[in-house]
Amino acid sequence: MLRLITCQHATLLLEKRADGALPQTQRASLWLHLRYCPYCNRYAKQTVLIAEWARAAAAGRAHSAATLSEAAKERMRQRLRAAG
Repeated sequence: MLRLITCQHATLLLEKRADGALPQTQRASLWLHLRYCPYCNRYAKQTVLIAEWARAAAAGRAHSAATLSEAAKERMRQRLRAAG
């Protein structure tokens, strides 16, 4: 049975989803919540971006001394605007 979840529960599921697949019932509850909650929807988009950047950093593709090209900075700005 599909149940409505709170924003707190939705953010917890979003964090769990970043680490791996959720069970079907949790995926469905999260999907429903994200359809009516713009705040959690924004958080979901931001979580995906942060997870991607963290994986890149962990894989050694990002270094603290590295600088971003202007094109890369602009792509990041566009993605953040689209997620917001």
